[in-house]
Amino acid sequence: MELHLNYKGKDYNKTKELVIKAYDDISLRLEDKLEKMAVCVCKNRKEFDKKLNRKTKLWEVANVINGEINIIHINSFAKESSHKADEFFPILKHEIAHLFIDKKTNDKAVPKWLDEGLASYVSEKYKDIKHSIQIEEDFCEKLGTPKGWDEHSDYHAYDTASLFVTFLAGKYTLDKVMKLLSSLDKNYYYPNFEIIFKNIFEKSLKDLEIEFVDTINTK
Repeated sequence: MELHLNYKGKDYNKTKELVIKAYDDISLRLEDKLEKMAVCVCKNRKEFDKKLNRKTKLWEVANVINGEINIIHINSFAKESSHKADEFFPILKHEIAHLFIDKKTNDKAVPKWLDEGLASYVSEKYKDIKHSIQIEEDFCEKLGTPKGWDEHSDYHAYDTASLFVTFLAGKYTLDKVMKLLSSLDKNYYYPNFEIIFKNIFEKSLKDLEIEFVDTINTK
């Protein structure tokens, strides 16, 4: 994998090693490789906002734009965000996972809950969710589009998506979830997605949503 790391700090080599370690972890988990990867590490929130050309929210510390990962430096995580320093590595892996998902789907429209949930699952970003969350009925439909996701991003959308993909992978295997990714239509339309989902999991999405909620409520 050819790495393009945009960072000029004194700890450049240490940061590079961390990026490569994160890549190797996701590559091993998904049994796949990338030809190249671009990562921009911003020293602080000010640099991050300038890079994204907007004022970011306190919880925003990383994203992928045009195939490039942008992330705030680990030293600024606890100081300038709602995240702790030890969240840097799983969040970095989460963003790298998005690149693998993009490769797998080849520019197809991935439902937001599936994209974010799978990236969270393989990066183990939300593996220890112990707080209670509010889950809406038909949450996959509501969290499928960027608009719907943005409306719920401050209300446990990441938790819900991660837990649901974890449920699917645990019940049906990660391979099954990856098969869903490779079977998506070029454009996302929920009724069509429901059909694709049922063909792969042999059970309706709505039924598995209910089973999922019952499962997490009994834990």
